[in-house]
Amino acid sequence: MDITYAFAGGLLAGIGLAAPLGAIGILLIREGLTVGFKRASPAALAVGLMDASYCALAVAVGSMAAPIAASWGSIPRLLGGLALIALGGTGLFKTLAANPSRHELTSPPAKGHRFLIFAGLTAINPATLVYFAALTVGLGAALGSPGAALAFVLGVAVASLDWQLGLVLVGHALRGRITSRAQRLLNMAGHSLVLALGVAAIISSAAT
Repeated sequence: MDITYAFAGGLLAGIGLAAPLGAIGILLIREGLTVGFKRASPAALAVGLMDASYCALAVAVGSMAAPIAASWGSIPRLLGGLALIALGGTGLFKTLAANPSRHELTSPPAKGHRFLIFAGLTAINPATLVYFAALTVGLGAALGSPGAALAFVLGVAVASLDWQLGLVLVGHALRGRITSRAQRLLNMAGHSLVLALGVAAIISSAAT
């Protein structure tokens, strides 16, 4: 995979992970509302860093398993695509089935430990690692070169960090007012992107 395309793929993957507005996103918005953009930024940095770390781990493990996966032909990409479709489809279903009433913002963590608290909250979410594991398996040999792998991880880091900082900025600008409709649209967009990545992986497996 060309490094430029790998970076673009990482951007899409990072947005696909970050866009659904879950508990962490709500907390980041609340942080921006409560303490302002500058003081809440470390929380966004922690989330983006953990997303990139999970992505790097998934890419590294995928590279180590590449010789075995290569002997399986297109099966790993097919399975990875199916896993992404399952993740995206489940998230989309939950979003559509959820009560569209307004979600209340919870209280932010202690101000002196934002980075560590948000890093820990993100780290204990296994869905992040599952997401990137499925995605890197689905991409297969496309991330085989060190340059492409690094560009992909960098793209994920940039997309995730920008998104998290954007949530903090939204909280700061909107003074805590975000409608349930906006939350649902963000969730649907993010989960739909995950679905699209899964379909692309399956198409790629069928073409080989």
